[in-house]
Amino acid sequence: MAGGEELLLTEVRTVTVRTRRTFAIARSSSDVFERVVLEVRAGGFAGRGEAAPSRYYGQDAASVAAALREVEIPDPWDVEGTLARNGHLPSSALAALDGALHDLAAMRLGVPVYRLLGLGRPEPESAYTLPIADLETTVAEAGRLRGFPILKVKVGGVGDLGTVRAVAEVSEARLWVDANEAFDPDEAPEVAAELREMGVEMIEQPVPASAGPEALRRVREAADPVPVIADESARVASDVPALAGCVSGVNVKLAKCGGIRGALRMLHVARAHGMLAMLGCMVETSLGIAAAAHVSGLFDLVDLDGAALLADDPFRGPVFHRGRISLPEEPGLGVEVR
Repeated sequence: MAGGEELLLTEVRTVTVRTRRTFAIARSSSDVFERVVLEVRAGGFAGRGEAAPSRYYGQDAASVAAALREVEIPDPWDVEGTLARNGHLPSSALAALDGALHDLAAMRLGVPVYRLLGLGRPEPESAYTLPIADLETTVAEAGRLRGFPILKVKVGGVGDLGTVRAVAEVSEARLWVDANEAFDPDEAPEVAAELREMGVEMIEQPVPASAGPEALRRVREAADPVPVIADESARVASDVPALAGCVSGVNVKLAKCGGIRGALRMLHVARAHGMLAMLGCMVETSLGIAAAAHVSGLFDLVDLDGAALLADDPFRGPVFHRGRISLPEEPGLGVEVR
């Protein structure tokens, strides 16, 4: 399609990736994920972005790919205008468009995306996720990850608290717990108090989003001073004000909020309400992780291990080494096809 006075071409493709081990959380389990890649070519450069659709948010790869084939890009330099014009897209598709436009603009200017955004080079310390599994498997995995600074343990109910306790006993890492809405609002405060006594340093989305902010408030009060972070309850910036005073902070994910620009909006609203800001991810390739990593220096908590969980990442980008992420020096997102 034409973009201003220059020839602009787009390409959409779906990639299938597999995790090293089954990725089980409270509501689902899988080791195969479909991701959608958008490529925008202009001026001899190609910018790429990734969509990581989730059925939880009513999205799948086929519908997201179809939506991306209909994007309108009158001017690839006008990132804000282009995103607004395509604001009807599913959030993960909008994140792919956002990533591709930032990648393309930064490459054409010869700078990394973080420089394009006026930021310093981030060097984030990230959590590494232990999906739900039996106690022995999880403890063995925690032992293998000795030296990682932060482990995030997924739980699906009260029966998994013994696993958290066992990991706490064998690992020197700081522990976070992510319940993905697993606990009933009536039991969650007691669970939070128990996790606090185990030395857990962060609790993520302990109750269903449908239970409302007050259910989260009761958990936060029981967990104090351990922070309680909202994930499923906070998709976009407009969700944040209602959570102020009920949670300690929000988990920002590009696939939820529509990319870098949406993430920055969520961050600013959270800051305006005195809240912590966490930067998270889906199971994604290095392309999607790179987009988030370029703004990671702005966040209090970082969980960008999505590509590190993969057995077959089709891209080469940020290096994830023992919980620390190093961004490439190349312009744009710094991501290459393997």
